[in-house]
Amino acid sequence: MLIQVDKLTAGAAAVTCAGLLGVQWWVPDGWPRVAGSLVSVLPLLVSAVRRPLLAETHPLVEEAFRQAEQQRQQYQQALQDLEVTRSEALVALQQRADELQQREERLAVRFARFHEFVEYPAADANAQLSPEAAEQLGEQDRQVRKLLEQEAERVYEKIRGNGYLADGRVQLEVIRDEAVQLIRRVAQIYRPDSENPLLEVSLEQIARAASRIWLHLLVLLEQLPLNVQSYSMATLYGWIRRAVIGYGVYQKASPWLKYATRGLYAGRLVAASNPLSLGAWWAASELGRRGATKLVEQTIDRQAVALLQQLITVIGVEAAGIYGTGFRQRDPAWILGTELVELIAAFPASGESLRAGLQKVTGLPLLSEYDRIYLYRCLAHHRATGLLVGHSAVLSREQREFIADELEKFYGSHVHGGSEQSSAAWRGGVEDRLGLRLKLQQRSPVVSEQTELLTAAAESLCGFLQLQPELTDAQWRQTAAGLQILHRLPEEQRTRLLQHRPVTDAVSVQPPPLDPGSELVDLWLQDLACCAVAGAEPAAELEQMAIEAATWFRRSSVEMQRWLDAAWKVRLRWEAVDPQRVESLDQGVARLVFLHRRAGEKLVFCYGGLQRIEADVAVPLSESWLVGLQDSAGWRRVVVLAGEESRLIWQAAAPLQIARIRGVFLDDARLEGGEWVPGDVAVRGTVSGGVQVSGSLRGGRYSTWFAPLLAWAVPHS
Repeated sequence: MLIQVDKLTAGAAAVTCAGLLGVQWWVPDGWPRVAGSLVSVLPLLVSAVRRPLLAETHPLVEEAFRQAEQQRQQYQQALQDLEVTRSEALVALQQRADELQQREERLAVRFARFHEFVEYPAADANAQLSPEAAEQLGEQDRQVRKLLEQEAERVYEKIRGNGYLADGRVQLEVIRDEAVQLIRRVAQIYRPDSENPLLEVSLEQIARAASRIWLHLLVLLEQLPLNVQSYSMATLYGWIRRAVIGYGVYQKASPWLKYATRGLYAGRLVAASNPLSLGAWWAASELGRRGATKLVEQTIDRQAVALLQQLITVIGVEAAGIYGTGFRQRDPAWILGTELVELIAAFPASGESLRAGLQKVTGLPLLSEYDRIYLYRCLAHHRATGLLVGHSAVLSREQREFIADELEKFYGSHVHGGSEQSSAAWRGGVEDRLGLRLKLQQRSPVVSEQTELLTAAAESLCGFLQLQPELTDAQWRQTAAGLQILHRLPEEQRTRLLQHRPVTDAVSVQPPPLDPGSELVDLWLQDLACCAVAGAEPAAELEQMAIEAATWFRRSSVEMQRWLDAAWKVRLRWEAVDPQRVESLDQGVARLVFLHRRAGEKLVFCYGGLQRIEADVAVPLSESWLVGLQDSAGWRRVVVLAGEESRLIWQAAAPLQIARIRGVFLDDARLEGGEWVPGDVAVRGTVSGGVQVSGSLRGGRYSTWFAPLLAWAVPHS
């Protein structure tokens, strides 16, 4: 191992060596020599202390130092790179975390929208119902609406009497309990066999119903001209009570009550197209907020009463939506809205039809604002809802009539363009869904079209008459020849129809394509009544078909019943000894005669004003008639027909035991020996008994008025 030595060190070493040699030669042994040796070594030690040996200057050491420095720099660079990478990773992770947070927020918003979409009508909940189930649900819905109206009146009167205030505080507990009781009563309508229907509701159903109730409540409050949504419960109660007192006695829900507040929004749509109208709306709103005039005060009172009625309706409707599935889609306002959208989508789009459709949808008293938004979207995209009523049985006749009237008015006022095919397709669909014939504004038919309509009506009547299978060919032709519609046909066509009786298996009875406003409809329905009563005995199925045909052409069932009764009386005249007596019969009695008469019997006499005799006490028999029937063999009998019960309640065979009961002005005839027919609950189990017939001032004396009756027996002395 080589060590670098400088001059100073070399000199010190030389001096040390010379001193050591001198000590060895000249200094005697012993401690002097030792001392001399130490003194000789001293320069070298001093040189070594003053100038240390520089081992680090060795090339190998320098190489090791250089490698170590390189490694240190590499490690430092790696550490710096690690810090940069860590910083970049932190930035990337933070950016990713921010993106995930934003995505989570977007998903939360989208999930909330999905929850909202669940509220939109997605499918017809009533599509799979049978006609019987649909009719039952429709009846239950009407019971719910009646219950809500009664509850609104009860709450109204209770507020008038300040029944919800005690010790200066609104009794919220009482209001809560009454709301729960209302929900329970609604549930009992749909589930009468359930002991506690409230326990059958899931948490999800409760949460969704509560959400819809509060949303609807906010909509109702926002519609009012005052800042009602900021009122406390006590202030709100006081405001409603003042309005109730000012409004006076409760009135049943009328169109203005349901459409008043919603009509304000419809007015805004109108105002949006006219600056002057918009200014008028602003002025009216300001007047409403300030309460400057008596008219505005009355309007606010009405809106407060409407709010009270609608609050109760909202709670009842949500309960009905839970227990009566599909209640919203059976609501007449929703069905009218879907039919309006269907009408607009079936014809070319126009600004007029869209604007009128928006106003109409805005004015509808829908049960859910989600339904209104759904209809708005369909109108905006000019497409049908796809959620049309599946069964007309869910609506009453009056509701279907109202919907048809609204569609007819909208069609005549706002729909333009479109082909005959599109009009016919839309009309056919509506008529099938509502079970009514529409009265659309059309031009007057030309002669050829009139003949085609008469031919279709006559063929329809002939097909319906063929449903009376017991008619012989001669009877069939005789009945058909007497129809008014056939008399309006040309002779050639009338002869052709009468000569070719349809085959029963090939008969398909369909109403003719007549407009309900045409004069031919009444003639066709009167002829249809004649066909329905052409059988030997009444056929309830055919009469019901005739009534349904009348409702199809927008005629009431009462009107059709009158035509059926007139047709029965016409038939009875041909089966009566004295046709003039038939005119005095009450409605429905002529049909009862055919229902209870035997083959070959004819009507001889008929009397009203009957009384039942029980222990010499005369009890009036309302709507009952004494009818005398005689067959071709001379066999005679007397029956009492009860029009109210539509059945035979008393009968006796000739000769009759008749006693004259004298009175102050009139004499009555009492018939003895007859029998009460079992089933008459008023008889209390008795079988035998008499009937007393009242005299008549217009009929003349006793012997004159009762001459036909007295001819069947020897009167008592």
